[in-house]
Amino acid sequence: MTYYELLHSLSFDEIVPFIEKYHGDNQCTALYKTHFDMLRLLTPRQEGDKSAVVSNAVLEYKWEKPHLNAHPMEGDLWEVSLAKELVIEPDVQATPAEIAACCLWHTSFYGFTDEQVRATAEKYEFYAQNLVDIDIVRIKAAQLSQLIKAAGGKVITKKEMLAIPSFHKKINACISHFKIRNPKLKRKTFVRRRITSEYLERVMTVGTFIAFCLPMPPDGIPIDRMCKLFYTNHFKWYQYQSYTNDATKRAAWLRELIDQYDAFNTGVLSNAMICVTISPEHPFALEEEALFRQIAGLCKGKVDTMVKPDECLGNEMLLTVAFYE
Repeated sequence: MTYYELLHSLSFDEIVPFIEKYHGDNQCTALYKTHFDMLRLLTPRQEGDKSAVVSNAVLEYKWEKPHLNAHPMEGDLWEVSLAKELVIEPDVQATPAEIAACCLWHTSFYGFTDEQVRATAEKYEFYAQNLVDIDIVRIKAAQLSQLIKAAGGKVITKKEMLAIPSFHKKINACISHFKIRNPKLKRKTFVRRRITSEYLERVMTVGTFIAFCLPMPPDGIPIDRMCKLFYTNHFKWYQYQSYTNDATKRAAWLRELIDQYDAFNTGVLSNAMICVTISPEHPFALEEEALFRQIAGLCKGKVDTMVKPDECLGNEMLLTVAFYE
């Protein structure tokens, strides 16, 4: 049986009980569901290794409980992994559902979706230039700032950020523990680094959400309103694309991801901005507005919505949601 055939022989719900065992927690069920449905829509392609061996993994101090290993899979193109014949070693007693969970864990190693894999590849390119994480964040924050300013928006300054109560409180808390955690570092240096780190993180987090919503459609959320997200006390955002190959099922797929698979796994906040991106070839249907109502029902405050065109999406839907207060 190939990996492709295994995935088509099971429902995702049969695999769910084994996800925590391989991922380490159950905070990414929605992403595993996305990865599962995405793989089932791909066409397998034979290339390189024609098989992958499923074996009982060697136990280590980092992972002492019995589990499986599937090799080779990590780093291969998904279409190539799907075409591989799964060779199950004789001493493996696991169910097909656990074998599938193990394989999903391996094939999602560099990302659950094409977008995430591209982001991982970009990070490795930066590392190849001897850049560390703070350098990468600084570069990407500058790029996002340029993009937003070019669209007519305004990016928060460090001084403005420090006037926000939640940030002010966070910086003060760090300073109060400074001597305990950093006995050899000068206080002024520590404070400056901490402020810079918090500032770049805010520009990156909010800026990435705004960038995904650009260019704004004529009837979309105004850019100046979106830029007010920089000044909120708390902010978090999520993004999921449907994988149905059927425009009539795409919104229902996303609604199920929210209801059954904890798509908003780190919680929601009082207010929301919702951006749905679809191809003009498959316009937003009246019944799909239930997706907006479902998300709005999770909030107590203001909810803004907009629909944005993108021809690359075909008959799928991209949901981007920011929660804030």
